[in-house]
Amino acid sequence: MQVSTKLLNQQQVRQFGKINDRIADVQERVSTGKSILRASDDPVAAVNLSVAKEQSLLLQQFQRNIDSAETRLNMTDQTLQESVNVLVRFSELITMARNGALNEEGHLAISTEMKQLKEVLLGLANTTDANGQGIFSGYNGVGRPFELAVDGSVEYLGNRGQNNLQISENMTIATNIDGGSAFMRINTEGGRRSLFDIVDLTINAVETASAFSPRANALNTAVVDFELPSRLEKWSLDLSGSIGSKTITASINEGGLQNIVDAINAATAETGTAATLNADGASITLQDDMNGDITISNIQIEGIDAALDQVTSYIEFTGVDAAGVPTTKTQKMTDADQLVSSSIGNMQDAIDNLSLQRAYVGGQLSKAATQTDVVGARKLAVDKDVSRLGDADLAALVTDLQAQLTNLNAAQAAFAKIGQQSLFDYIR
Repeated sequence: MQVSTKLLNQQQVRQFGKINDRIADVQERVSTGKSILRASDDPVAAVNLSVAKEQSLLLQQFQRNIDSAETRLNMTDQTLQESVNVLVRFSELITMARNGALNEEGHLAISTEMKQLKEVLLGLANTTDANGQGIFSGYNGVGRPFELAVDGSVEYLGNRGQNNLQISENMTIATNIDGGSAFMRINTEGGRRSLFDIVDLTINAVETASAFSPRANALNTAVVDFELPSRLEKWSLDLSGSIGSKTITASINEGGLQNIVDAINAATAETGTAATLNADGASITLQDDMNGDITISNIQIEGIDAALDQVTSYIEFTGVDAAGVPTTKTQKMTDADQLVSSSIGNMQDAIDNLSLQRAYVGGQLSKAATQTDVVGARKLAVDKDVSRLGDADLAALVTDLQAQLTNLNAAQAAFAKIGQQSLFDYIR
């Protein structure tokens, strides 16, 4: 009988252990909300769940990369737009500088504003991201890729590289454009130039224009010195004297000024002003027959519709008395187009280049937006699989837990009752 009681006790202990293990297992599933706690629970489902979780994590990384790319690209796009706005202001100032009535002070005021705008452009080109890296530095470039040299020129310290982020298993997205493409290689009629060279040339053109007058006049007599061009140029100018005004047209070059002298004298009856070729062959003397004012304005040179780096064709107008002593300061005059006009075209080329870079950035942003939708849809589907494979049925688990507790209580009650009986209870 002792042996039978021992066996009974061992069996009951084992049974209690199994029930308790089951209760603990169900309780853990309820607390974690997971249906699979160990691979041994369901090997096939465990493998599928592991694959689904890895896919979900990968899609999360793709979305983080997309978010990072969008942040940097939006910053780049905004910076490029602000740069375009600055260049548009440059164009407005150039148009103002072309005004023939603008005086020296007006040109200097324009050049001062242009210099300030250059500083703004340099700051925009050196825009940095949250990590302190220049957005136009290229691949792993420096924090400030553009540096102002002592001579006022701007150097690019970055590289041509491009940063890319993975946004799907087989797709990457560019997160930047290099500063060389955006600011340093702009195709113009005068060749490839940097944006800052274009700006400097524009400022120089305006400052040069400040040294030229749109019109000049003197009483009775004036000496006009010509910077004679090497090639044949057709000039026209408005000449006013005591009688009236006349547009004078003539072709001149290094060969001399006789043509323009003849044209002026042919109009003396209309203007009251006659011309004499001086001995140096490079200047003429204008004299009004009635001692009236002599005025020259609106100089036009055929074939010059764009500014040059250096003004090559111009006159110097000086009023003099009968003895040749100057009575006015010397004023330079030339075709206004020669001073600033090419800057308009160059500036438009720069705007077009930045707009092209913005278009590229916009394409990358569009790719990011599309891929956000794709990644989001894929992750939703994968997360459903993770939930289906790994999430527990809480209602079923609670029912199972209640059943196991009931079984445990019943087993404990039965064991207690049986344990209270003796041999005499069995033989009665």
